[in-house]
Amino acid sequence: MSTKFKTVITTAGAAKLAAATAPGGRKVNITTMAVGDGGGKLPVPDAGQTGLIHEVWRHALNKISQDKRNSNYIIAELVIPPEVGGFWMRELGLYDDAGTLIAVANMAESYKPALAEGSGRSQTCRMVIIVSSVASVDLTID
Repeated sequence: MSTKFKTVITTAGAAKLAAATAPGGRKVNITTMAVGDGGGKLPVPDAGQTGLIHEVWRHALNKISQDKRNSNYIIAELVIPPEVGGFWMRELGLYDDAGTLIAVANMAESYKPALAEGSGRSQTCRMVIIVSSVASVDLTID
C-alpha cells in the first residue's frame, strides 16, 4: 500500500540544500510556510513544483528546529490564528528567504474556520523534512 500523505523536497530545494553543504555554501534559510486547498482535491506532492497548486495563506514560521530523536529531521511549525480561515487545507509548502519552494506536502483535509463564521481555532501546521546534513539549514527565526 502506498503512502497517502507525504513531504517531498523540491528539485530547487534539493539543489539549494546540496549547495549549502559545499565549502563556502550558504545555509538554506527557511522562513515561511504556505497553506493551500489543492484546488479542491487532495494533491500529490511533486519535486518539480515551484509553488502550491492553490495557495490560500502564507506566514512566517513560528518555529524551526532539529528533531530530538532523528538528527537529520528538520521540523518547521506554523500557527494559524483563530481570526484567519474560511478555507480548506490540503497542501503545505516551505519557502526560503528568496521565495523558493524548498519542500511541499499534502495533508489530511481539514477545514479552517474563520472566527467571523462563528467558530474559530488556532491551527498548528508542522512539516518534517529529512536532510543529509542539518548544518545546511539555518535553524533560527528572526
